[in-house]
Amino acid sequence: MPPIGSNTLKYEYVVLNKEKYETRPFGSDIGVTFTVDGVLELESVNVEYDIIKKRLAEKLSWSKYSDFPYYKKLADLQADNYITTNYESYIKDYFVDKGYGVKEPINPCLRERAHYNLVKGNRTIRLWNIHGSIEYHESIMLGLFEYCDYVKGFKKLLKEDYSWLNVMINSDVFILGFGLGYEEIDLWYFLVSRKRLFHDRKESANRIVYYAIEDKSYDIGKIKMLEALDVEVVPIPFDWSENAYQKAYDLIYDKIQKSINKECHGDS
Repeated sequence: MPPIGSNTLKYEYVVLNKEKYETRPFGSDIGVTFTVDGVLELESVNVEYDIIKKRLAEKLSWSKYSDFPYYKKLADLQADNYITTNYESYIKDYFVDKGYGVKEPINPCLRERAHYNLVKGNRTIRLWNIHGSIEYHESIMLGLFEYCDYVKGFKKLLKEDYSWLNVMINSDVFILGFGLGYEEIDLWYFLVSRKRLFHDRKESANRIVYYAIEDKSYDIGKIKMLEALDVEVVPIPFDWSENAYQKAYDLIYDKIQKSINKECHGDS
């Protein structure tokens, strides 16, 4: 495969040029590989759209949230809404293990509105897999075409009552564990739209806080762009030790919890 920098375009390169590759089963050592979801490499030799999504869902379903200690602390923050671009169901599984019932999305392929309601007593938590879920592989969003098609309906959705876009424009938002690559055109489009929406006001209606770990992904250009879009950027020190990420995430969780407590109790 040529050195294409964007994962969304890598996907298009493979599926739109599939006639160049001999059809072989996934897992074959022969053929070109490409990256899906920034982590998982799949063979590009059997590239029907639905097959790729099925295989991706199968591979991601093998791991559990218990394999990733960060998810427990994330869930324990007890936010009202969790919005993720990941396809897996770790957060949902954790809350289910804690006794929460689950109301499935009415139509999970409507990613803008589809969410799980996690209910326990009087407490309801909403989980949004905005790029699709492994539990409904048809909903998984891959490739530039699907990203752009997704964005087409945003302007209308911003005027409607309920979607993850409304949540992100009417609630305080804390972003962690996410590189926010430039191929995430839906999220960049949202941030630009939010800035334009509040352009004539002195400040936005809500806070969006981005925790930027100062590892190799730290990008000063991206930081300046986020700040220009009225996103609060909080640099998180990274000492490159064996436990550097654990320390960084512990610090982020502590900062978020203090922000939540401050809002709930009105502390100054």
